[in-house]
Amino acid sequence: MNKKLVAKTVNPHGVIDRIKSQNADKEVFRIGISANLGGHTRELYSGVGLAVQEYLNEEERAYNIELLWEESSFEQGSTRRAANLLVNRGAEAIIGHLSANQSLVAASIYSDIGIPFLAPGTTHPLLTEQGYDNILRVCGRDENMASEMVKFAKKLVCNNQLQIVYQQNNYGEQLSMLLKRSIKEKGLHVKKSLIISENVIADIDNEDTILFAGTYEGAVLLTEQIKKSNFRGAVIFGDDIFVADFPILINDSKQLYTVSTKKELYSVNYEEFSKKYSELACMNPAAYSVTSYLAAKILLKNIEILKKEGYKKLVNRLKSGVLIGNKEISFSPNGDVLDFEWDIYRIKNKGFLNVNRSDL
Repeated sequence: MNKKLVAKTVNPHGVIDRIKSQNADKEVFRIGISANLGGHTRELYSGVGLAVQEYLNEEERAYNIELLWEESSFEQGSTRRAANLLVNRGAEAIIGHLSANQSLVAASIYSDIGIPFLAPGTTHPLLTEQGYDNILRVCGRDENMASEMVKFAKKLVCNNQLQIVYQQNNYGEQLSMLLKRSIKEKGLHVKKSLIISENVIADIDNEDTILFAGTYEGAVLLTEQIKKSNFRGAVIFGDDIFVADFPILINDSKQLYTVSTKKELYSVNYEEFSKKYSELACMNPAAYSVTSYLAAKILLKNIEILKKEGYKKLVNRLKSGVLIGNKEISFSPNGDVLDFEWDIYRIKNKGFLNVNRSDL
């Protein structure tokens, strides 16, 4: 993400340095986190940081926790370097690598070493389809998100024809393909499929319903053009734009929506979570805040199993189910979280307002 598009500085150490273990008599358990310095990275380290902070407040806890941070980028060499540095620094488990480019590269390194890898923001289907036995995905998958985007678009469109605008990168092309498949399955049609450009709005009719497949930066480019046009249709984005900055930076007078993580995911009391998270992160929660928090909670609750029985036993037990709060979270044999829930949000009043509830 272009740092000019980030409303507040991304600084993992600002949070990590506040997470301090006080009891010197306890063994230290080290958790590695890594991502590029984008808006979603705040969600990763703040969600993990909040879960760690809560764990350290428990009087009966068995371990001190040290968070290790290494920056990675979309370039494969950078991701390999970050993953290897985390391993060399003693990370015993990893949470992170939010993008598919980074996660798919890092996964093989953690698998070879034999440490658990919890991914709270990688929606690309391939992550859990490569046969690795150390991966748990604590977020949804792109094909399910595409289905939810099209299902909502069907309620808005008048003529059964949908417009796709996508970016020429792995994420955009993958999501675009899945959107086309879902559109066909739901008896709709693709009017056009356009690559995002500086003047893509010229090829879009004013009343179209658009499905956008791409990243935060591409979405900003599209909304900037819409703001200057007579466009009166609707745009439905995927979850990459569910970043606290996005509603602040755009004109939200248009019909702009996103499909993203349900706020009250699994056992989370979102009102309470949001208050604690905002105090730590100095920003509102977004797409991967809750998933990063839950990934860390799952890991922290089961350190003893990892220490005594190894990562394979840990991952296999977690697949069968782990109780977090009053809700059991379980995973498929491949490592995908089960019963993941999406929701629809409208971008309005400088925030993300839930379409299915009273927010609007």
